[in-house]
Amino acid sequence: MYELTTLSIIALCLVSFIGVPHGSFDGAVAALLGFQSRKKFTLFIIGYILISIAVIIFWVFFPIISLSLFLLMSIVHFGLCDWSSLKIIDHKWPLTLTHGMNIVLGVIFFHTHESFEIFKYLSNENFLIFKEYLVFGYIIYITLLIYYCFLAINIKKIRWGLLEMLLILIVISLFDPLTGFALYFCFVHTFKHIKAILADTSKHISNKKFIFISTTVFTILTWLGGCLAIIFMSNNISFDESLIKTIFIGLAALTLPHMTLVDFFYRKKFN
Repeated sequence: MYELTTLSIIALCLVSFIGVPHGSFDGAVAALLGFQSRKKFTLFIIGYILISIAVIIFWVFFPIISLSLFLLMSIVHFGLCDWSSLKIIDHKWPLTLTHGMNIVLGVIFFHTHESFEIFKYLSNENFLIFKEYLVFGYIIYITLLIYYCFLAINIKKIRWGLLEMLLILIVISLFDPLTGFALYFCFVHTFKHIKAILADTSKHISNKKFIFISTTVFTILTWLGGCLAIIFMSNNISFDESLIKTIFIGLAALTLPHMTLVDFFYRKKFN
């Protein structure tokens, strides 16, 4: 079974205290999309919570399907964020999938055994059956990467994206899977997302107090929910397993409404 090191525990704390709260800006995103009245914002919060609860319930009953979908969602969501930061309208999906697969498959490639031990925690079953299909994911990634390099010949911005992906691969190869993921999630993905949101809210929302209060409240509630989940699960399973499950199933529960809001509504209006 996978055992957390001191460094990986610190990494998960980074995800909790730096990475996860970036989703707390979803209140500001909702306001940007027109949910500014008390009634509309309340409906938004209710819908957001219901979707998150539905994800957790679905994960309990269908863990392998949920984990598979979570990995696919992560590829798309991370990739769209990286594509958006490049400020390139063309070649959206090839660039998106290359960036998204770079981090997700990169972690799995450099730390295959450890990754599948973590997946075993999250799926409650042996996820190793999917190992034999990894080669297809790698083939797709390499094909996209070749196309990416071809585009980089003529487009300077894409060269920076290529350099970023290379640096990410170097970092995740040097650290354990959780630390490598945390460094990307906190200092690349979260940084890009918050930078974009703050730029748009400063232009379109005059009530800065609302942004601060909503973000702070959502962050505190997320932390409290995570702490309660760890305490509850630690009665039946190890601390390592309860921490990993809380972080990643919690991420999945927040990713679906966050991804729906950001990738399917916010990016259409502000990209």
